Amino acid sequence: MNYCGSRIEVIFINVALIILAAGLSERMGVFKPLLPVGENTAVERCMRAAEAAGISRIIVVTGHMRAELESVLHESAPHVERVHNNRFRDGMFSSVYAGVLALHGVTGGLDGFFLLPADCCAITPAIFTLLMERFAENNGEYVTRPKYQGRRGHPPLIPGKFISPLLSYTGENGLKGFLSPLPTIEIEMDDKSALLDMDTPEDYAELLEFLGLPAYPSPAQCSELFAKYGTPMGIMEHGKQVAALALNVARQMNAHGEDIDVNLLGAACLLHDICREKLNHARAGMEMLLREGYPTVAALVALHMDMQGFKQDIREAELLFLSDKLCRRGEIIALEDTLAELEERFSENPNALKAAKERIETAKAIFDTLKTKYGAAVLEAGIMGQVTSNK
Repeated sequence: MNYCGSRIEVIFINVALIILAAGLSERMGVFKPLLPVGENTAVERCMRAAEAAGISRIIVVTGHMRAELESVLHESAPHVERVHNNRFRDGMFSSVYAGVLALHGVTGGLDGFFLLPADCCAITPAIFTLLMERFAENNGEYVTRPKYQGRRGHPPLIPGKFISPLLSYTGENGLKGFLSPLPTIEIEMDDKSALLDMDTPEDYAELLEFLGLPAYPSPAQCSELFAKYGTPMGIMEHGKQVAALALNVARQMNAHGEDIDVNLLGAACLLHDICREKLNHARAGMEMLLREGYPTVAALVALHMDMQGFKQDIREAELLFLSDKLCRRGEIIALEDTLAELEERFSENPNALKAAKERIETAKAIFDTLKTKYGAAVLEAGIMGQVTSNK
């Protein structure tokens, strides 16, 4: 949702917003502030929501990937203040400090300030407005926070009188430690948007789903990605074959009462090798698909080479894994034949052979589980009738 042109009633208090966009995004694997959320990046969505609520002073704290973030800000929001935290590796409180320091001494009657991590981008103008209303009703004396079903969310609105104490704080337990003893009021929200963030691909997918945005590409968008990244024809053909096999099995499973998402599965199968020519192509594919805004399919692509701890539950990830191991050189080949070939190929590379054997054993476990749970009907319709054996 683009908030331009959707300005709502403004509360006449002097409030600033500090957006924290400096972290390493280690749990996500790619830089969260620049991930697409609809028509905007995450950090842009935060800014648009604040501007629509009448907040004119916005500070973005940069750190990791500073140049890339500042390039986006220069293009889309040149009026926004940028503060660089050169200690961003020390954790989020170092970015809080850097942002609040920019307010210190030049507050100009600042009543309060919001603190918002850039990945908490489901926040709406209405949340900012409601918090400012309650803050004003209590004469700006209290930290004012949103909550949903008893859980505190983002962003807190902090009275300006706490700027100097925050800058003097030792940093113990981070922002939570600083805010904990302060007088606080909590405002119940109608939905969970104040609780949503994007720490992991799964969180990202949940946020997109909450906003009604797609978390995986359509077939047409898959074709656009192939064109964008110059994917070789052989890789595309392999993806199509894996998709045909996996979808065949999935439809048989769904006929037996399962609920495999065939659209998600099809996209993951088509795209699983899109970065095949790169080192650790599963990881590279996941990162690329996250940057494109498709976290659900990215999570499946990340697992298609190594799936640790198969638990007998067969979902989209397991069907992709099995189908990829069965489809080789344009044919569907028995896992036993593939294992024999790998043993010969890696006879002098024990580490590579061990990894290859583990993958085939996982695929066998998935295959055997299908056979046990659904019987010959699913296997014959979905797999067995198509297998080419070299024996």
